[in-house]
Amino acid sequence: RCVMLNAARLDFDGRISWDKVKETVELTSHEISTDAEIVERVKGAEIVMNKEYPLPGKLIRSFPDSVKLICEAGTGYNNIDIEACREKGIALCNVPEYTTEAMGDYAITLVLALSCSLGAQMKALARGDRTYMQQCHLGQLPHFEIRDKTFGIIGGLGYIAQNITKKALALGMKVVASDVPTTPLGMRDNGVEVVTMDDLLKRSDFV
Repeated sequence: RCVMLNAARLDFDGRISWDKVKETVELTSHEISTDAEIVERVKGAEIVMNKEYPLPGKLIRSFPDSVKLICEAGTGYNNIDIEACREKGIALCNVPEYTTEAMGDYAITLVLALSCSLGAQMKALARGDRTYMQQCHLGQLPHFEIRDKTFGIIGGLGYIAQNITKKALALGMKVVASDVPTTPLGMRDNGVEVVTMDDLLKRSDFV
């Protein structure tokens, strides 16, 4: 038996099909759950599915022995007390490549928007100001090409960062990344240069 604690957080637009899950387990799904409700709802469940809701040690330690697995329906699991899971013998899994493509697209979209002051133009138009449309140029607003600009990615060696790197390099950008202090510095085979945090901030046009 599997219980989904907060389906609304994941299926916010109502387009997710749970059919594959239901083919595998008996699924009970809740849109939202409070701490008190969670304690009741996990009774008799072997699997607890969660999306970003904090599951601290006190809450996990109150889970029944039937719970064998917590599935975090996303990339990060810093919202879950890992030590409490170990104590209870509860396995923990996540979805490491969840939204990898979408996040890469989003990061590049923001860079492109900044390169042509898209946000400022949209705000002006929303106010009824058509100056930029009438004069056919951006005046004092920033407008530049992104080729040869440097994209700095903090903690930039994971799945999402690698995806952003691939897209940025395809657009002719340079990519530098920082990581934990023990990570060797220098150029990697994928075209990203690992640098210190200070160096990243000095060299980057976008972070």
